[in-house]
Amino acid sequence: MKNISKQYGFDYAKAILDDPNQVGLIFWLGFRAFDEDELVVLTEKTKESIDSALQHLREIDVINPIKDDQQKWTLTNDGDDLRSILLSLSVWGRQQLDDQEEITQQLIVELDRAADMKELLKFLDNVVRKYINI
Repeated sequence: MKNISKQYGFDYAKAILDDPNQVGLIFWLGFRAFDEDELVVLTEKTKESIDSALQHLREIDVINPIKDDQQKWTLTNDGDDLRSILLSLSVWGRQQLDDQEEITQQLIVELDRAADMKELLKFLDNVVRKYINI
């Protein structure tokens, strides 16, 4: 009898989204391109953990294998798709939690792509962490 593999697409995606390092990179790199130093600041992780997560996301074709002209990392088309799913699930989940607690939902507006690091960190603390485990 053949040994049939029981791998499911949902489980594969969930394994990626269960890792806060990978989720943080997917979120931020879908916002705009960043270099490693900027990603360390935004994710509040060590350079080693960022490098490891970047390597894994490159291997599974979520992040482009080569940096752009400014030596910054970007998402692939598949990475953009995964980010859209991540944001949709995060907003849906937060809405369900707010509904259960009878909290009025707030409108979320993503920052301008040219926002400086100070604005991005404020956005992370005041908005992003309510929705995503990064």
